[in-house]
Amino acid sequence: MKKTIENTTKIIKNKNIYAKFIAVIKDVSNLEDTKSYIVNSGLIWDKLILDTVVLKVVYIKVLIDNKDFWLKRLQQSNVFSFVAINSKDALGNIKYITENTIVKLRKTHCHGLCAVYDVIFLKDGKVIFNGIENVLVKGNKEFKITKRQIEKLNCLFKKTSFKNYSNAFKSRSIVDLPSTFITYKNKQIEIKLWKKCSR
Repeated sequence: MKKTIENTTKIIKNKNIYAKFIAVIKDVSNLEDTKSYIVNSGLIWDKLILDTVVLKVVYIKVLIDNKDFWLKRLQQSNVFSFVAINSKDALGNIKYITENTIVKLRKTHCHGLCAVYDVIFLKDGKVIFNGIENVLVKGNKEFKITKRQIEKLNCLFKKTSFKNYSNAFKSRSIVDLPSTFITYKNKQIEIKLWKKCSR
């Protein structure tokens, strides 16, 4: 009987208990790099739960004892646009934003003082801004714009041939440039240029 209790205790001690995070990947074109980041950090890439051209959402498992540390660390990384403890509310919020997004804009780092941020414009006029570096307002902020402003934004994009644009406009000669990612109607383009680009 004593031996059985000791063996059970060993099993319980060796059995890891995990917390599950839900995370939205920032750069959908670099899925393998994101996966490597998670695995090399000693975390578990559980599974991709949403996988579209412009949106990739993943479950990540972390040891329950390290949950708070990794939640903060992943939220502050430039790898994910959203990280939370998995829940129906978190997944519902991601789906709501995805289904109601008109335009998404993301600016990345450079070696200098480039502004780094994400901003999402929703159909109901809500704007979700996440200031990361070299911006006047850091962190997540939400505000509203008018119905007329939303209509004007939509109209400006409809006047372009956005869906026919190349996926990337990059200058290979200049390394230290931030990228600007613009997503509209399931199409994402990357702009990394100093001067004008051709379509």
